[in-house]
Formats: sequence, structure tokens, C-alpha cells
Amino acid sequence: MGSVQVKLFAVLRDRFGAESVEAELPPGGTTAGRLLAELSRRYPDQARHLSVCRVAVNRRFAVEDDPVGATDEVALIPPVSGG
Repeated sequence: MGSVQVKLFAVLRDRFGAESVEAELPPGGTTAGRLLAELSRRYPDQARHLSVCRVAVNRRFAVEDDPVGATDEVALIPPVSGG
């Protein structure tokens, strides 16, 4: 079993109090959707914030069934607003 560092930005960085979190991966990796679901289970107090985030894998927005492996660069991107 491997793991992947998940980079956090904006409100997530503030809420977690960290620049990244480590997520365990099952053998063979996981998907972006399953990774997000696992983080929501692991951090239930942050589930509301995680539910509106996009997952980026190797600097591209991922869809739910895109694969995630230990060598990938993974980031959670919260919604942004501004004017």
C-alpha cells in the first residue's frame, strides 16, 4: 500500500491547518472520486468543505473516475470567487 500527498489551498489550508495531508492508497491506486470520499470519511468535520472541491491530478482537473497513484501530484481546489 502506498500513499499520496494531497496539496490544500485557500479555505482548506486554513481549516486543516496544513499545506497538505497524506492519503493512504490501496494497492493499484484509487480514483479521484474515491480519494475525495476517503478524505471526507477521515476528516468528517471537513466533509462539507471537501464536498465542493475539485480534485486536480498532475495539474489538470480530474473527473471522478480518473486514476490516482502514489507518484501523482494531487491537489484539492476549493471554489473561488472575486470581482
